[in-house]
Amino acid sequence: MKLLKISFVFAFFLLISLNLSAQRPGGRGGAMPNLDSMRIKLNLSADQETKIKGIVSNYRPKLKAARDNNTEQTARREAMAPLMQAMQEEIRAALNEEQKVKLDAMKANRPKKGKGAGQPKQK
Repeated sequence: MKLLKISFVFAFFLLISLNLSAQRPGGRGGAMPNLDSMRIKLNLSADQETKIKGIVSNYRPKLKAARDNNTEQTARREAMAPLMQAMQEEIRAALNEEQKVKLDAMKANRPKKGKGAGQPKQK
């Protein structure tokens, strides 16, 4: 009976560890997963990809500090918005005109965030 319990506990922890190893590293993702999409859809050169990685790496600690220092969602959003805007402007500066047009189209086509995006208004 004791061996059965030990086996069950071992199997349980094995399943948990397999599930955790299947999760992608880096938490919810952040900006870097978007780089893969940008590289493909915008046909980034190696130089552009390096520049954009540097920009994102530069802003990552600033964004983390803004997120960690503001517990209220509204304050966090207000602290992060100018940083995100500046980062996006630097990324745009690394693109050529054709890529900027494609980036604008990508932004226009992405799903809207927030409550009830795409939902009809209640009367």
